[in-house]
Amino acid sequence: MGYDWGTQLFSSPHRLELLRELRSNPADTQALTDALSSSRVTIQRHLNRSSELGWVRKVDGRYELTPLGEHVCAATTAFVDRLSVLQTHEAVIDSLAAIDPSFDPLLLTDATVSVADSNNPHEPIIHYRRAMNETTTESIRGILPVFSELLVEVHRDMLADGVDTELIAPRSVLESAPEDAPHSSQFSLYVLDRPISFGLTLTDDAAFVGTYDDGTFVACIESSERTFREWASDIYDRYREQAVGVSLEAPVGENRSAQSGRDTVD
Repeated sequence: MGYDWGTQLFSSPHRLELLRELRSNPADTQALTDALSSSRVTIQRHLNRSSELGWVRKVDGRYELTPLGEHVCAATTAFVDRLSVLQTHEAVIDSLAAIDPSFDPLLLTDATVSVADSNNPHEPIIHYRRAMNETTTESIRGILPVFSELLVEVHRDMLADGVDTELIAPRSVLESAPEDAPHSSQFSLYVLDRPISFGLTLTDDAAFVGTYDDGTFVACIESSERTFREWASDIYDRYREQAVGVSLEAPVGENRSAQSGRDTVD
């Protein structure tokens, strides 16, 4: 039955549009004809079929959705919206699922996604650097999966401007970094003894996720939506709980003291 109903809805783009229009306001045939820019004959045919299926009823000369029609419209709209997000952001879905298998693609609905391609191979880092330069955040929490001079430069400048910074990185990244690590009470560093395949930054009002391909920054996902930020914050907290704090008084490879990942760095 579900397949049959789907066939009824998707065999013509006007049918779902009709249900959506009636979901907003009951209307007569002429009003629907004007709103949907279709012929009156076509609209009436769709109304008749929808009435036969129990989705629409006529009350005092105007058509309205039945309770069943409301549910059909809501379920179909959610399905179409999810497909639209998947199609729009297909380049990053696999990478986000690798970070979190339960990731809901609808979290990308209002996200800005910058993807590298042959014409703009540096678009993700350009987007990220621009966003960081424009932010007015007072704090940063981040995951740095690979050493990048540009990323380090961006966050070094923000730290110099007084932005509280907490950073998680694999030990291999810290060992390959220059020795002039910043020494500041506003900078906390945490290390994991395993690789990390993605980057993440949390500001006061936005979240950024970076996806990588063989160490190359290939996509930057930015969103200020609450649900996306909550998801990104949860991911960060998972890694933060597994990381250990690192003293910045000695090089990583020379017995820097480690402490519990739940502690702060002196």
